[in-house]
Amino acid sequence: MPKFSLFPHAAMVLLASALTAAPFYAHAEEGDNSSSVRSTVPNAQLQKELAILQFKPEAASPACIDSLKELHKTQAQLQEEQTRTEDQDLAIAQDVLESDFENSIELCSPDVRQLCESPNPAKALAQACERLGSVPDGPASSSAAD
Repeated sequence: MPKFSLFPHAAMVLLASALTAAPFYAHAEEGDNSSSVRSTVPNAQLQKELAILQFKPEAASPACIDSLKELHKTQAQLQEEQTRTEDQDLAIAQDVLESDFENSIELCSPDVRQLCESPNPAKALAQACERLGSVPDGPASSSAAD
């Protein structure tokens, strides 16, 4: 179908740019130590999901791609806001960005799980899938289960 011929390419570009742009989020709240932990967990989780989708970008659903577009839009707005001012709009933009990360994780998860459950995955894909569940969710991490 010619209509979707650019979709895998567009998905790959979006996934690649998400991987390079995502670290920006981890530094958005450097001054606040308690929110730093809160912000790096979604960032790490999304980066792991996107690393899996890199193996087969066309597996990313339109909902996943749209959520990543929204995430990039919010990242750009936050970056612009940071260069202009240090007011409360910045805190609001950071909250919106965190919400966008969580939405992207939720919307891309089914695509990631489907790839991870595929029979006979490549070794690198299998390793990326194993790392998926290893994001610590707080001080008491239980990544050894499973």
